[in-house]
Amino acid sequence: MGRVPAGTSNPVTRRVAIGTLGAGALAWAAWPRQPREHARAPRGRKILHYWEKWTGVEAVSLQRVIDVFNQAQNRLWVVLVPISDISSKAMVAIGGGDPPDVCGLFSYSVPLYAEAGAAMPLDEFPREDWCGEEGYLPNVWKLLTHEGRPWAGVNTCYTLGLYVNRAHLREAGLSESPPRTIGELDAAADALTRTDARGRIDRAGFLPNLPLWWPYSWGVLFDGRLYDRATGRATADDPCNIRALEWVATYPKRFGREAAGAFAQTFSRSTHSPQDPFISGRASMIVQGPWLANFIRAHNPGLDYAAAPVPLADGLPEPDVPRGLVEADVLIIPRNCRDPEASWEFLRFMQRREVQEQLAQAHCKSSPMRDVSPGFFAAHPGRVVGVFDAVARSPRSDALPPTRVWPQYADLLGGAFEAAWRGADVAAALRDVQSRAQRLIDESAALRARRAARGGVP
Repeated sequence: MGRVPAGTSNPVTRRVAIGTLGAGALAWAAWPRQPREHARAPRGRKILHYWEKWTGVEAVSLQRVIDVFNQAQNRLWVVLVPISDISSKAMVAIGGGDPPDVCGLFSYSVPLYAEAGAAMPLDEFPREDWCGEEGYLPNVWKLLTHEGRPWAGVNTCYTLGLYVNRAHLREAGLSESPPRTIGELDAAADALTRTDARGRIDRAGFLPNLPLWWPYSWGVLFDGRLYDRATGRATADDPCNIRALEWVATYPKRFGREAAGAFAQTFSRSTHSPQDPFISGRASMIVQGPWLANFIRAHNPGLDYAAAPVPLADGLPEPDVPRGLVEADVLIIPRNCRDPEASWEFLRFMQRREVQEQLAQAHCKSSPMRDVSPGFFAAHPGRVVGVFDAVARSPRSDALPPTRVWPQYADLLGGAFEAAWRGADVAAALRDVQSRAQRLIDESAALRARRAARGGVP
C-alpha cells in the first residue's frame, strides 16, 4: 500500500543498500524459507518466486489474483513470498546472482534499480499484450520509467486527500463540504479544535503532523516542485515550498508546539485501528490515502464523513484543478532472473486492466490505468475513491522526483519539517536541504559516470 512506516512513519525513508550490487557473499541471507505454496505446485510447472512487501489483507487480495494466473495456464506457477525491507534485500539477492523472478518495490526504487542494472528494462521484451505508455495515467507512467525507458509495471497507485467528519462540521456551525482552500482549512481547524483546562488538545480540528508520513507533500499545494526534470536539479528552496513550510509552522504557534506534538504522538501507533484519530473522532480532519475508507468501514462504519482533494493555497491559478503527489507500488523483473520471458508473462498479466481494477478495489485505491471499466466506480467499496482518482489524473499533480537519492532527499525534507515545527527559519532550513540534496544528486551522477567509464554497470 505504500503507507506503512519502516523505522519512521514514511515509506520513502526506507534505506536502500546502494552499494550491494555484486555482494554475492551476502545473497544467501536475503532468501526466505520456501513457502508452503511450493507443495501446491502441480507437477511439471515452472515455479516463479514473486517477492512482495505486502502482508495482511493486501497480501490476501494479491494472492487471489495470483491464483487466477496459476489456474489460467498450465506452464507456470507463481509463489508469493513476503519480504520485509524488500528494497535492500532484493538488491543483495540480485547482486549475489540469486534473485527472485519478480519483485514488488516502491516507485521511488525505480531510478536506483535502473541505474544499478538491477532491473531489466521492459522495452527489451515483446510489446504483445502489454498496454505500454498509453495504458497508464501520465503521472503513473512517470513513476514506471527512468531516463526515457520503462523499468517497471504498476501494482496499485495512490494519492492523498482530506477526510472530514461531517458531524463535527455541523456541530461547529460549518458547511458540511470539506474546505477547498488553505484559508478555509485554517478557519475550520480553529473552529473544530477542543482543548481542556490545561491547554491539552482533546480533539484536533486539523494538524499537518497527523500523521507525519508525507512531510514532503505540502509544497505541491502551493504550486511548489521538489525536482526539475529538465535540469536534474533539486528545487527544495522553491519559494512555493518555503510558503508551504511557513504555513505548516503556523500550527504549533496556533495550538502550542508541545500540545500539538503530544497529541500526534498519542496516535503514532494507533493509525488504522479503532483508536485511529479520525476513525475514533479525536481528529475532525486528516490528510490520508484512499485506503482509510477500508479501515473506516471495518472499525466505524457509521462514521459520517466526506473527502476532497487536499486544500490549495489561496490565489492559485485553476483553483478547481486538484494538485498532489502520485506514488505507486511497482513490479520489476530482476536482472539475471532464471527465466525473464516467464517473468514477463506474469508481469504482463498483472498489468491487465481487470487485474489492476481488482487490486485497486481490494486495496480501496483508484486505478492506475488511463481507462477504467464502466462498472469500476459503482462496484468500488470506497465511496470517496473518485476524489483520489481526480488527483491522480490531474495535470497539476506531480510524481515523485526521479532520482535514486530520493529516500535521502525525503529524509532531509522531513528534517526541515521538524525544524520548522520547532520554530527554525524555514527559508534557511530549505536552503540547507537544497544544498545537501543537490550534493547527493551530483555525487550520484559522478559515481555513475565513473562506473560507466570503467565499463561497469552505470
